[in-house]
Formats: sequence, C-alpha cells, structure tokens
Amino acid sequence: MMKRDLRFSRRHLLQAIGAGAALLPLLEADRADALCLAGGIQRMYILVWPEGMLSGTTSWAAAGDDPTSWTLPPFQSSLQPYMSDLLLLDGIDYRFILDMPGAGERTGKACFPGMLTGAFYQTLSSSTAADVAGGPSVDQYIGSALVAGGYGGLVSLNQGVFVQSTGRLSWKAAGQSVFPNSDPYNLYTTYFAGQIPTPTADAGAAPAPMDNAKLINKSILDDVMSDLNRFSNIVGTADKQSIDAHLTAVREMERLLQVMPSNGDPMPTAGPVNPACNPQAVPAVRGPLTSAGVPMVAKVQMDLAVAAFASDLTRCIVMQIGDQGGGQLVPTWLVDPNGVPYAAGGPNPVDANTGDVNSLYAMAKRNGADLAIFEAWFQSQVAYIVGQLKSVVDVTGKSLLDNSVVVAMSNMRSGAGEVTGVPVVMAGSCGGYFKTGRSLALPAGTANNGLLVALCNAMGTPTPSGTFGEPTYGGELTALKS
Repeated sequence: MMKRDLRFSRRHLLQAIGAGAALLPLLEADRADALCLAGGIQRMYILVWPEGMLSGTTSWAAAGDDPTSWTLPPFQSSLQPYMSDLLLLDGIDYRFILDMPGAGERTGKACFPGMLTGAFYQTLSSSTAADVAGGPSVDQYIGSALVAGGYGGLVSLNQGVFVQSTGRLSWKAAGQSVFPNSDPYNLYTTYFAGQIPTPTADAGAAPAPMDNAKLINKSILDDVMSDLNRFSNIVGTADKQSIDAHLTAVREMERLLQVMPSNGDPMPTAGPVNPACNPQAVPAVRGPLTSAGVPMVAKVQMDLAVAAFASDLTRCIVMQIGDQGGGQLVPTWLVDPNGVPYAAGGPNPVDANTGDVNSLYAMAKRNGADLAIFEAWFQSQVAYIVGQLKSVVDVTGKSLLDNSVVVAMSNMRSGAGEVTGVPVVMAGSCGGYFKTGRSLALPAGTANNGLLVALCNAMGTPTPSGTFGEPTYGGELTALKS
C-alpha cells in the first residue's frame, strides 16, 4: 500500500469508528509529516509548580560540562538515570516582575503570568490572582505559528493538577488567559474516546452516540478492536509495535480513570478559555481536587501528555501542579522528617488566609527540611515525564524525548520568594538543538526571556524580532546550545 493510501486509512479509520485523534500513534506513512521525519517532529513540554526548587537545607548541582563533572543533590536523585539528557540551569531571573512600572506585589508568588510570556503585565496588582499578562505565552506563540504553517493539531494542550486560583501561565494574548484543564477524564473522553457509536439492531438507523461515562467502565478498545486489528495488518512491523504499545498505554489510562474517585467538586470557572486549545469546562470533575488525589491525577495527566505527543495531537503542552501559592496543597502521600505522614493541620496560625499549616505554602515559608521533601517529590515528577518520553519510540526510530524538550520551572528560587537566581531543569535536546548532559551557572541578570527565545528557535518558530516578551532583555540564551 502506498504511503498516501495508508495515511488516508489511518485518518478515515478514526473517523469511521468515531474515536478521538489521540487513539492511534503517528505512523511512518503519515504523509503530512514526511518532511519532518528526517530531523524529527519537535515537541515542547513545560511543567510548572510553585514555591521554588530549593529549601534552606538544599543546594543546586555544581556547574559542569558533562555528567562526569557534576553530581545531582540528594533531593534530585530521581533524575540520576537521565543525567546525560539533562540541562540544568542555575541563575534565571524573572526580571519582568522587578522592572515593570506600576505598584503591586513583586515576589515570586506574583510571577505566574510572566514566566512563559516574559512581558510586563497588563495589570500588576497587590493581589496576585488579579495580575494579567501583557503578551502571549511561549506555548501559544509556538503552537499558533505551527498551525499557521499548516500543522493540523491543537495549538497547545494545557493541563492542571490541583489548580484552585486564577493565577495563569498560558495566555493567547495580553489579557486572554488559557484555562488549564484539571480533569483527565474530560481530556480522555474528548481526545481518545471521541464519539464512538453504539451498535444498533436496525442497520439503516443512525447510530446513537455512546455514553462515554459508561463506556470507560469497560474500554473503548472493546468496541473498536476488530477494526484496529484489521488496520494493524496493513502496516509494517515497526508501526504495529508502536500501535500495540500505544493501545497498551490507553488501557492503563483507562484503568486509572476507573479507580479515580469522583467527588463532584465543580470545575473552577475563572478566566476566559481559549476553545481552540482547551475543551470547555465540564460540570463536574471525575478526578479528585483534594490533596490526596494529586499524585494519581498528575500521573494520568502526564500519561495523557505522552500519548498526545505520540499521536501528534499537539506539539506544545503546559502543565501546572498547584497554583501560585499552594495554600491548600497538603502532601498527604509523603512523610515528614520524623517519618510521620503529613496531614491537614488546620489554618496557618501565622495567617489563616494563607491556608493550611502543613500546606506547600506554609512549608515554603518555613523553608526547611519538610520543603526539601516536597521538592524531591516535584523532581520525581520531572523524572517520570522524562522517563515516559524516553520509553516511547517516535516515527523516526528515536525516542520522543530525543526530539522533545522538557522544561521544569518554578515561580521562585526557594521558599524565601526570590525572583533572581531561579533554577530550571531541562531535558531532551529537541532534535539536537540543545546540548544536554550539562549543569550551567548562568551570569547574573540572565532574564527568562532568553530561554523563551531559545524554545521558539528550537521548535522552528523564531520570532520576527528575535526576542520574546520585552525586547529590552535581548535575544536567545545561546549557552543552551554550546
């Protein structure tokens, strides 16, 4: 079968069975991406969490040009297997929050709207929830440029875990926030299950749409497996293995979604939604919004992200765990320095408005050993997404990680709230653009804008000006390449 016919079959098979675009992985014969295969299809995954990457009891990795010249600190031990894939940065400054005119809070807590935009805010307020970005975020810029160039997927997939405030990372334009979808069940039914029709006795009757809430209690694959098996018989061995691995991952996501409790908590509705990049909010969330559910929701969201990349549903993903404060995020799945599981302890006696005494926010203010435990968990989440991307073979024969870049950021350096000298974890070379296996000590004053420009260039979508956000901060952070 010719490549154009095989691509036609893949696309129309999904249409015929009513499945979502992410149910099948991208195949070698997908003609629309043939020009991309030599260098790979570049992808960008950004993971953000609040309250820093360090505590008063931890330190960052020393500088070094290869994995033999630097070592990871204990709280980053989960990243040890991937040292050759890492590019650690020490010294990013959120200069936009310090330099912009106006009056308002200028701590790390206020950084969310500028972390991915690098622009002075349209509105800078004393309440961080009211801050409004002054330009597009890097995911929206890159994704929109790809779509304008003919790419047929989503501009960006924006995910959240335990997002309770109006602090936003992703912005379509100044003042236009993109809502992070915190419901993995909604993402799954939208992009994987689709609208698979129910078989009917009357062959001439129009098939009724299936209730996906009931469908997921078994498997979407139960209804379409015969079609998928026939399709698998016409592809090559490598593609068949890719399909099998992808469908196995779909089964695992279904299993986790089945056991994920539904607590009926309403989806937050603050902030306008960009419908092109994110499904509309649904009335209720299947995944729990309690702290106890955070690890499971994070895992499923990351698994969905990997499958979305494998199927070329999108090439830009932003996920945030928590919001700019984390006042109610209590790590009940972790144990304190004395080996006792964390539990909600009631309002913070220092200021009840800041949340629970055992929350991430309270730990950050104490800035001690318990914050280091929480930060180690965040690093393990970076390790998980890196490992998952590394385990999936792309259509080029390389791993998804080889042609991707993972960027893990926080809104401050440590629990003290500093907006200068902020560390960043990167992984993956994005098709050879970034030089990995290094730990860099950046010059003082290095604005995050240079990192954002580098991401645009690595993804093949350079900006006309060669800058991103405020042009005064200059162009690309070239140290990431050499």
